[in-house]
Amino acid sequence: MRKPATWVVGVILVALGATFSSGLQDLFDGLLPDGWNEPGSGIKLVDVRRQPVSGLVLIPDTEAFARFEDMTDARTSVNEPDWQAQHEWYAVDHAVWEVTLVGRHRDPVEITDLRPERTGPCTQTLRRGAIVEDTPQGESEKIQLKTAIDAKVPQLTSGESGSAYFNGGTVELAKGETVVIAIDASTAGQTCEWVLKADYVDHGKRKSMTIKAPGDRPFAITGYAEDHPYELTWSIRCDRPLKPAEMLAGGEPSDCF
Repeated sequence: MRKPATWVVGVILVALGATFSSGLQDLFDGLLPDGWNEPGSGIKLVDVRRQPVSGLVLIPDTEAFARFEDMTDARTSVNEPDWQAQHEWYAVDHAVWEVTLVGRHRDPVEITDLRPERTGPCTQTLRRGAIVEDTPQGESEKIQLKTAIDAKVPQLTSGESGSAYFNGGTVELAKGETVVIAIDASTAGQTCEWVLKADYVDHGKRKSMTIKAPGDRPFAITGYAEDHPYELTWSIRCDRPLKPAEMLAGGEPSDCF
């Protein structure tokens, strides 16, 4: 059984057709990664990024979180791939990662498996640092796949049915066809680092690739310390970071906004 790429996320760029003019094709080629139509791997990683407004972010480095000018700067920064690549940070409880892949060969390439693999044992919840509240207002219809990173054997499941997505099915990518895969990763409390492994068939040969977070870093996640206020919290309630006593008191300090 084959699953069309539209089942993964529903955002597909239609493959170049023979009826396109050469001018339109040149324009489309310019929007794709360099070398997408040259010999080599049949799929290309175009982009990987944390979906904005998809949960709390923990920053252990006190110097890094002290540089934010205000709440807007904090939320903008943690959603920029360049900032993510240059700083140590952890998703808290859960985060949605978007992985964009493009087909590079005329013959369709079949992705036969996409799975999370931890890079080492999970450890205890991180309890120190600064929290940036980047919490969603509601669930996005774009989320299609989920995984519990701290499970005994993490796997990707369908956001709709809960069944293993790549259980006998494949995702097919033709030349120039792009698919965005949204993955909601979660933890029940432990701190875990992980990567994505993609297996695919290209010209009849089985191949694999490793997908990491920006900066060639593993994806990282930790739990939320309910009983322990963090050193600072960039809260949606204030335009400056709140100290532990202010978080415990609740409400909004008089000098906010």
